[in-house]
Amino acid sequence: MALERTKIINILDKIILFSLYIFAFFFPISKALIEIASTLAIICYIAKKIIQREGIAKTPLNLAIVAYLAICFFSIFISSNPKISTRVFFGKVVQDILFFFVLVDMLSSERRLRNFLYILFLSSMLLGVDGIYQHFTHKDFIRHRPIITKSRIYATFPTANDFGCYLIAVIPFLVTIFFTKFRLKAVKFILIGLFTLLFTCLIMTVSRGAWFGFMASALFIGVWIYPVGIFLLLLGLFITVTQPFYPTLIKERLNNLFLVFNTTLSSNVGSIERQIFWQAGWKMFMSRPWIGLGLGTFMFNFKRFVVENYQRGPAYAHNCYLQMLSELGIIGLVLFLSILILFFYDGIKIMLNRKKTFSWHILLASLAAVLGYSVQMAVDTIFYNLDLGLLFWLLLGLGTAAMNNIKLETVTPK
Repeated sequence: MALERTKIINILDKIILFSLYIFAFFFPISKALIEIASTLAIICYIAKKIIQREGIAKTPLNLAIVAYLAICFFSIFISSNPKISTRVFFGKVVQDILFFFVLVDMLSSERRLRNFLYILFLSSMLLGVDGIYQHFTHKDFIRHRPIITKSRIYATFPTANDFGCYLIAVIPFLVTIFFTKFRLKAVKFILIGLFTLLFTCLIMTVSRGAWFGFMASALFIGVWIYPVGIFLLLLGLFITVTQPFYPTLIKERLNNLFLVFNTTLSSNVGSIERQIFWQAGWKMFMSRPWIGLGLGTFMFNFKRFVVENYQRGPAYAHNCYLQMLSELGIIGLVLFLSILILFFYDGIKIMLNRKKTFSWHILLASLAAVLGYSVQMAVDTIFYNLDLGLLFWLLLGLGTAAMNNIKLETVTPK
């Protein structure tokens, strides 16, 4: 009986791991496949835990995550549209959080972390080539989507901002892994080539939110790895010198990077529209500041609070923190921010006191990627997208798995 149970657990373990690898490769390519892969991984993970009679993985974030989950659940009962809130809670929030715990439990060794990231890199290489191809042909070769704005690239994503978010999540891992040891020196040349490809695509997205996110994550890495700081300085000088040769939109964005709401600039149309969304979001928040109008109900309530002369349909807030305030109130936002605070507190604490192993570099990349993601959250809808919302928990899961691996590496055998 015990032998049969062990076999079943091993089979489930392999299915979960395979599902995670499928997820890593197809994340930017197929929403259907990542939904199937993540759901299969979660179902098998729950089945495995039931057979093992174990609970979910213990992490420093558990209490904060449970508290955030509780406020999301409570939101259903006070929601302006309970049907929407219920669907979002069970269809997105619960699924995303369970996926986080799957990652933490399953990526419990350096080998598994490496395999997951190498598959992610392979997929990102395909996306980078697709982005460059799209620039010249005005369509991507993976999903055959025609490009909407010829001066920006999206690859397989619906918008350039989404593609930018994906790039700033992957690039930190390329940078930090470069400083780890490899048996083959050629691997470092591959990493340099992939970084160059993805960074070029990042520039060509012309996504100001993603650019700010990249700068934040790169500066964070530079604090811990000094050569990165020097490289950033040289990269900044290179961009400044070569700026006259860039396309018009990129030049205008770079020249006026911090003039976000200058209405005379043709490149600021999106920023001007964001002002309208933010005004509506602020009014929603003020209408019920402590507990919000209900999980997932921003678009449902949009018409009630937007300016009268706004002619288009409902939209997201394009500021994830403001949208969270309007839907979950101050309590919900504080509980969400507590997850981030604990993640950075524990991550930085571990990094200060442990050796620079492979897992140490993965933790650094995860912290940097989450920081970049958090910066872009202030000007985009990424946390509320099906795939990019899951990306947040993926980055959090990779960092937490790396923390656990570092702790195991320093445990003295009995």
